[in-house]
Amino acid sequence: MLSRLSLLKNSGKTLGRFYSSKTTQPNYNEIYQKHKLISEKKFDSAEIMAGIRNNTLFSWNPSEVAANKALIMEQGDGVYFYDTNGKKYIDFNSQAMCSNLGHTVPEEVLKAVDQQLRTAAYAYPCSIVTPVKAKLSMLLADLLPGDLNYFYYTSGGAESNETAMRMARLFTGRHKILARYRSYHGATLGAMTLTGDPRRWNSEPGASGVVHFMDPYPLSFKWGENEEEITKASLQYLREVISYEGGKNIAAIFIESVTGTNGILRPPKGYLEGLRKICDENGILMVCDEVMNGFGRTGEMFGFQNSDGVIPDIVTMAKGINGAFLPLGAVACRDHIAQHFKKNPIGIGSTYNSHPVTLASAYASLQYMLKNNVLGNVKAMEPVLKECLADLQKRHPTVKGFRAMGLFGTVELQKNSKGDPFIPYNGPPHPAITQLQEEFVKSGIYTLFRWSSFFTNPPLIINEKELRTTFATIDKLLLNLDKHFEK
Repeated sequence: MLSRLSLLKNSGKTLGRFYSSKTTQPNYNEIYQKHKLISEKKFDSAEIMAGIRNNTLFSWNPSEVAANKALIMEQGDGVYFYDTNGKKYIDFNSQAMCSNLGHTVPEEVLKAVDQQLRTAAYAYPCSIVTPVKAKLSMLLADLLPGDLNYFYYTSGGAESNETAMRMARLFTGRHKILARYRSYHGATLGAMTLTGDPRRWNSEPGASGVVHFMDPYPLSFKWGENEEEITKASLQYLREVISYEGGKNIAAIFIESVTGTNGILRPPKGYLEGLRKICDENGILMVCDEVMNGFGRTGEMFGFQNSDGVIPDIVTMAKGINGAFLPLGAVACRDHIAQHFKKNPIGIGSTYNSHPVTLASAYASLQYMLKNNVLGNVKAMEPVLKECLADLQKRHPTVKGFRAMGLFGTVELQKNSKGDPFIPYNGPPHPAITQLQEEFVKSGIYTLFRWSSFFTNPPLIINEKELRTTFATIDKLLLNLDKHFEK
């Protein structure tokens, strides 16, 4: 029987969708010779963007729109990077809140990666281990509090959350998982289903068994007027959600220890402690997503350490584990969970988990972080960041407020004295915000805007002069935005 494609081909119809103008048998020698010349050539901006537009797709945004706005990074240096024209940008968002050690790879990290490539470049994770895997696991066990002593390595944050979902269900024998609105957990199917913002919509219906609940800081109402009231009401509400869903049916509750892209939301006092108690009462695992705020971003090594002695059952991580120099994530679990998986299969795996080269980058990066007291720098810069943010709020009517902890900050913008945002939640672009974004880029500041907010999340190695200089520029840029303020 002829295939559908063969029938279409024989019918004489136009088959642009199915057949390329390229030959079906490429001449590999010609391709090699072509790219030998290309590899030796320094591309200018136009040539780079031609290759991007003709041969690549972007994440999240329509690729044509994204390509038109894309910056070309040719070189990084500390907290800065440069484009092909030599223009200098300060990275005020650490790329995707991940380049925690900046853009200059420490020599010890380069050496560790080179040595690993030269000795054992790859090891099949199901049956072969490497010395660096043992060393990194021992280091992470020392860094994490309590009995979070066992680690499973992944290729990134979303895969870490997928793994944690699988582990929680297998360990408890339950299927349902609770996750919060205003959270983000990754772009793979399970992690996206956990996510509580509009990025989830394109993946729906998504994975089964995930139930969302409100966090302590909803957009349109308050649980209370102070932290005590907020904690009490939001935990009471969570108990009610659990009663509707059945505590015996719930495997885990997933939270970002400090909510990241949806607003840098620090949990109110007593919230994590209350959540830990609720989980214990119902046999539910507490899973903290530390992908964004782990490894120093919040001023503590891990975000959940801003609470009073709370130890999650499972912790997911990535990004700062090695400053994003190579793709790597991890899942930490407590001893009693690890004992289960010593006798039962974990039920997940991939070609690249526990990749020895990425593990080497993390082991060296974390040692660098400890040796150079990067966490101490975050603590020292936190009051400077807060002072600069507070000064913006005093000077500009368009600055509604800010939130910050460690080097984790966001600025909320308003268009009038009633506090209305320039862009409603998930609303269309506003010309004034679009203009402000363009002015940031022209002024050499790279950061992310999210509706009516922008982030102030520089690499953890930034110094006071670099912080204050950047805020001085932002201060001038906000003067133009203030012209759009409606009294």
